[in-house]
Amino acid sequence: MNKYIYLFLITALIFGILSIFLFIFHYNTLGYIALTIYYLISFMFYYLTEKRFFYALTKSFISFILYPFYPLILILQYKKIEPIYKPINYYEHKLVDTSNIAFSSVDLAPFNIILKYGDPNQRKYVVRLVYNSIKEEKIEFIEGINLIRNAIKEDTHPDVILYASDALTNLENHLISKISYYMKNLNTLEDYINYAKYSYYYANSGFLAGEHKFEVLWQSSIILRTAVEIFPESPVLIVYTLRILESLNEYEILEEVLNEKINKIRAQELYEYAIMYYIKRRKPKSVQKFVSEFIDLGFSPEHESIKFLLGG
Repeated sequence: MNKYIYLFLITALIFGILSIFLFIFHYNTLGYIALTIYYLISFMFYYLTEKRFFYALTKSFISFILYPFYPLILILQYKKIEPIYKPINYYEHKLVDTSNIAFSSVDLAPFNIILKYGDPNQRKYVVRLVYNSIKEEKIEFIEGINLIRNAIKEDTHPDVILYASDALTNLENHLISKISYYMKNLNTLEDYINYAKYSYYYANSGFLAGEHKFEVLWQSSIILRTAVEIFPESPVLIVYTLRILESLNEYEILEEVLNEKINKIRAQELYEYAIMYYIKRRKPKSVQKFVSEFIDLGFSPEHESIKFLLGG
């Protein structure tokens, strides 16, 4: 039956297009004959598929509304052609088990190489792997998002672009969901740290700009400046608070909080933040001061830039 249906529809399409050319070249009689055959074939198609005369008569008038390409639409409908792109399931077919990846061991350079020189399937797998690794916090959130965003900018394959776009959308929804949850459940130190972390990621991942970005940062800064007084000995919470203040360009307040906290708890995380912050602010005396204290306290640098700076 399918073979005859396709034959009917292709014949109707040919006569429909033929009738247009006949009318254009003023062969009106032949044009009407071709148009009549086009309609009769459309009628026969519905009659053969449904076996109802009045249904076929009514439905066949659609062929005039969409003349002469209605048969082509029906051919595509019966072939059930699917789009090239299928929404990605990010939890299928992971390239590697990311649960055992140490944060410091992940180098994004190989991902960039595959995104530039791999075939489309390899590039999609990299997008999936980066997506999974970001959500599991095996790679730095903002760097991972920037890598996916670069794939959208630089890739020419529509399937890869759609996969990467889906990944960004899902990651933004993930951040919004986390912020919303922790906003309503700020009870423990861990709740405040997670709220700070996801707020910082959301504001600095390119999803927000202008007033929207400022609003997220400002709201989180108010909450976190209170939180660091409730939990004054948490260097992780303090560092996220400082990062948010830095994103707001509130340098005076940041330096007040930093100097107050670093003199009290002398944590490695605070010293590493302070050294990197004052390097960016181009204050060599402050850098020298904190580097000297860092060495005197016997800390071993974890930040790659500080390792380089200290020759480690």
